[in-house]
Amino acid sequence: MPTFTPQPVIPGGNFMASLKQFVGRGGAVNGLNPAVTGRIWYVNANSETDRGERKGPIGSDSNSGRTPDNPFATVARAFEFIDCYDIIVLDGVITEQVVAPLGVFDVTLIGAANRPRQATSSGVPTGGGASWLSPATPVAATPLLELIEQGWTIANIQMAPVASSACIRLTRQEDSVKPDASHASILGCYLVGGGANGIGIEDNGGCGFVLVAGNRFHALGDSALKGLNTAIAIPLGWQIGGQGVNGNRFQQNLNDVKMSLSYGAIENNKFMTAGSGATNKVISTTAVAVQGGNNHILLNQFSNSEAEIAPGSGFTGAASDTWMNYVNSQAALAFGQPA
Repeated sequence: MPTFTPQPVIPGGNFMASLKQFVGRGGAVNGLNPAVTGRIWYVNANSETDRGERKGPIGSDSNSGRTPDNPFATVARAFEFIDCYDIIVLDGVITEQVVAPLGVFDVTLIGAANRPRQATSSGVPTGGGASWLSPATPVAATPLLELIEQGWTIANIQMAPVASSACIRLTRQEDSVKPDASHASILGCYLVGGGANGIGIEDNGGCGFVLVAGNRFHALGDSALKGLNTAIAIPLGWQIGGQGVNGNRFQQNLNDVKMSLSYGAIENNKFMTAGSGATNKVISTTAVAVQGGNNHILLNQFSNSEAEIAPGSGFTGAASDTWMNYVNSQAALAFGQPA
């Protein structure tokens, strides 16, 4: 039987060796399975005219995309090369509408700045972070980014949607074209404004086990979170918010959460615009064909009074849901699903 001989730990030595391997490989190592590795790709939308702004290297789709000093100019170009477990680092003002590649799982897109934001000069976006906006001539009703495979993570990016479409669409068709975008994570992004009737994140078909945490949804003319249909399934096991900084902030959207959910959790979020009227929803867990149930809507902060947590003010839950939340001008928790 083979034996295992522990190696001595040399302070600093092992770390530097590991760092050298990391840089040489250009990616990240899976701590549970060192055989599973991924590469890092860089996209920087800066152009020749941006040099005076000191915003970093100039992106070009003729570059290798493998180092910060030699980035691609577009996400579409990076999508031609990526494989499972890869990371794409974004910088500058991205203006694309793209579909993630087929057969590629567990990819991370992350903004390079400290926080997702858009700097402007006289109203013209200049970057100042990773900002993903619509192209000059966008395709109508088309998301900025459509995910079609499982396990993708989108983090620390500001996105402003195309009119009547979404920043991010999660599609589940269970076919050879767009299989299933379940198990996605949308983390620490700023999804804001954009075109008229814009949407933050939309579910198309019924993806499951999606994590939406630490995001800001602001001034979206349609919905922050929207279910388009349940063609394959009712979205199962979604986690919207969580403890501490993992809660999302919803502000000045027409609808905040308008989708059907099953066995989901909506926790520790701030809903900062008071609901009024039965059509526009602060939260509906049964918005698509009155489907959904068994959800926990807990410890959120609403800008309505306890009496207004009702369908007539934009709150709709299933009879099997559990609701327990903070409401306006009341220290005690309000119990019971909207009725």
